[in-house]
Amino acid sequence: MQEDYLLNDEQIREYICNGYLVLSPDLSREVHEAIDQKLQWMLDEDYNPGNNILPRIPEMNQVIESPVIRGALSSVLGKDYVVHPHRFCHSNMPGKMTENGPEIGDGSTSFIGWHQDSHSPLSRPRHHFSRYAMILYYPQDTPATMGPTQLIPGTQYAGNISAEDYSRGKQFGGNAGTCLLVHFDVAHGGSLNTDSRCRHMVKFVFARVSEPTSPSWNTKSGDWECPKKNESPYNANILWKRNWDWMCGKSSDFEAEITSIELKTCIGSLVDNKSIADQMSALDRIAMAGSSAALAIPEIIKCLEKHESIRQNAIYTLAKIGSPSIGPLIQKLVESNDGWNEGAVVMEDAAYALGAMGEEAVDPLYDLLFHDDKWVIINALFALGELGPGAARPKVIEKLAEILSGDDDRVIRTALDSVGQWGEAASSLLLNIATVYGKALTKWSNLERRSWSSGDQVRVNAVMALLRLGPNVIDVEKTLASFLGDKCGYVDGFSIEGLLRIETKSATQTAISYLQAHRWDDTLIRNVRTF
Repeated sequence: MQEDYLLNDEQIREYICNGYLVLSPDLSREVHEAIDQKLQWMLDEDYNPGNNILPRIPEMNQVIESPVIRGALSSVLGKDYVVHPHRFCHSNMPGKMTENGPEIGDGSTSFIGWHQDSHSPLSRPRHHFSRYAMILYYPQDTPATMGPTQLIPGTQYAGNISAEDYSRGKQFGGNAGTCLLVHFDVAHGGSLNTDSRCRHMVKFVFARVSEPTSPSWNTKSGDWECPKKNESPYNANILWKRNWDWMCGKSSDFEAEITSIELKTCIGSLVDNKSIADQMSALDRIAMAGSSAALAIPEIIKCLEKHESIRQNAIYTLAKIGSPSIGPLIQKLVESNDGWNEGAVVMEDAAYALGAMGEEAVDPLYDLLFHDDKWVIINALFALGELGPGAARPKVIEKLAEILSGDDDRVIRTALDSVGQWGEAASSLLLNIATVYGKALTKWSNLERRSWSSGDQVRVNAVMALLRLGPNVIDVEKTLASFLGDKCGYVDGFSIEGLLRIETKSATQTAISYLQAHRWDDTLIRNVRTF
């Protein structure tokens, strides 16, 4: 197997700032042409293969397993990343411009309109950190006339996409084989195809399994610098550096001397609502002061209601100030209560700040797990997960076990996500996860978005938690094996992935035996060749 081509420091910096990289796997044009022809045949004569695209077009595995793609994914998600079971071919049929705007062609599975994807029909929280990524692959030459995918650089951290953001959208086409590595939460959409041919784009999703402890790319410097290619409209240096440090497996350690006079001047910029750039610069300087900038907290809290970019810097300035911010952030979290957004889960700003705070936030967040408001509990669980294994203290583990025995699927789903992010530190909860998986509550059976039920989503989150506990946890093999045969293919996919990672003879044989019984016979074509 060829050695993976890891990204360098500058590419990682671009990814952190802009949310994407353009990649070109080292494959022949003939491979891409073969993929394109098979896709077109299936769309014309059969059906969109959706999640079954790899067994239908095995050549496509050469793309996602190429050293360029593997290296890039290892760089941003860690070397043990997992290929998500979801994948889809977005076809963009020739359309036309009307007086009401662009009109996509009949039969298209693409969407013209800015949006951020959901991780699954009932979704999961959006992460500022690099936990999920997508590869968008073009099997054919895709000039601007064929309506390539559009992205808005830097929007992966945005809770809301504004008209200002829309004006910054860019088309990303290219030669056959072009792949876009995209942060999962970047705003994107299709564009108008004015060509005579159908445009294909195949989406693959990938997920981080373990928390970073050191850089997983080809690094030569441990220091953060803004990249030369920075397409964000404002300098979100605090946010970017926090992500860089997290990916390096270290806490944000930047500090600088700042006089009381300069601190007051910076606070004045926030009070006077100076330009967006000036306020973000002021927040940057305040963050440098760390805990000595506590007097700025009231004004920084107000920044959470301002422009999206100011808000992002404010979140991580509060985190950098540390302990003095915890009380005001807790108050903000309790008072906000924007409610649950099933389609695209966005946590409260206070939760993101507390999740980047450090272990001093663990006890206050633990106290919130006893709150009456479920949305407060969900945000507290999210923040505890973001804090990593250090949050898995005995009392927190005990409370998580109690939460997992409950019946609110939204709370349980977030709890499972947090458990997964603690890895082996949460190994004592394995039995609780298995019990949650086996629950068959009537209220979890109602079909919701795209014919998924709450129970389906709980089971997916449960198996992902098991996968993240790691292969060394006692009884994880037996538990994963018991999940095989689930009616949700996502559960099967993650269970098999988990078994293969254990690398024992029994785990490997269990996975292979299941796959043998469920193998796909591609000689069978509906209504054409039936035996």
